[in-house]
Amino acid sequence: MSNKKMILGIAAGVAALAVVGIILKRRGHLDGIIGKAEELGSDLADKYSNIKESARKKFDEVVEKGGEIADKLASHADKAVDTAKTTPTARA
Repeated sequence: MSNKKMILGIAAGVAALAVVGIILKRRGHLDGIIGKAEELGSDLADKYSNIKESARKKFDEVVEKGGEIADKLASHADKAVDTAKTTPTARA
């Protein structure tokens, strides 16, 4: 395909879109489409915000639970060290 044909094709596509836009604007369809698109965008933003907040809460819960487990393990390790220090060892 030559460059000239490609440029003509692009120009024809732009012109067709312009005509469709003008027709939709005159009939009032474009306003309805824009309103629905804005509503959809708002709904998506709300859903994203809810998912983000839910994920943040779950992350905080997991971090807190991990801290509790780490504290328990450290406590058990300290007890094991104390027990090992106070228990006499058998020598060979």
